[in-house]
Amino acid sequence: MAATLPRPVWRVPSSSGPELTQFHIYPNPGTKQVEIPYLVAIQNDHISSRTGATVVIPLRANAHPVEIMAPLVEVPGRGLFVLSTDEIFAIDSVRLRHAVGILSQSDRAKIKPALDKVIGDY
Repeated sequence: MAATLPRPVWRVPSSSGPELTQFHIYPNPGTKQVEIPYLVAIQNDHISSRTGATVVIPLRANAHPVEIMAPLVEVPGRGLFVLSTDEIFAIDSVRLRHAVGILSQSDRAKIKPALDKVIGDY
């Protein structure tokens, strides 16, 4: 007899929750705001809106870019930052408030190759 797997439980956000959008840039709500002033949401909106969390990549200030894996990206009106792909993590969506911008199309195109460098085969 086959075992029945539990169905996933999706959290439905309240109407007062934050509206997250993929590729939006948020101020870092954590303690390392000097080194990592921003986080960029990379998870698609469909998943984020159901789980209550979103996957982000830190944007580091005063860091050295690394070809493909940690490229420079622009935070509109605030300058260039290093997309620190190897520090990818999930954060509770309610901690991300008031986006300061959105990645350009050309900067968005840098994310998948960077992720492939971090988690792909060598």
